[in-house]
Amino acid sequence: MGILLQVPSDRDRNRALDIFDRVTEKAGHGTHFLTLGVTGLGGTATALFSFIQDDEGMTASGHDLHSFCELLAVAISGAHPSGLVMRTLGEPNTACCWRFTDGDPLPINRAEAFNAYASDPFTGEPVAPLPGTEYADAPVIHI
Repeated sequence: MGILLQVPSDRDRNRALDIFDRVTEKAGHGTHFLTLGVTGLGGTATALFSFIQDDEGMTASGHDLHSFCELLAVAISGAHPSGLVMRTLGEPNTACCWRFTDGDPLPINRAEAFNAYASDPFTGEPVAPLPGTEYADAPVIHI
């Protein structure tokens, strides 16, 4: 049995592309990893999207983009608890997060991001944070 999620509308899909563009704009130059989690009946669906951004533009997989944006549209529908994390490789690595409330990506501050990473999502027990990672305030994504 799979995970049951609401089918997104065309409006949700269009908003997902807009939000995706805004998130990747905020990422800046570097190697980035987006992880999106959407909780539905039967579990959590996850989509990953990695990309490199430099002066020439973005380098990424088109297939991964389609899958990621389709799940992002589900998150934007507002029907399921959802969250987005962006990790950026560097010295140090950074991580920032957004939670979706009524379909809008709301930034999480660095303390909330640290707490999310330093807690087991199923038990709430503390776990070691990711080594070499600084948690950052997520930028506001205006839609």
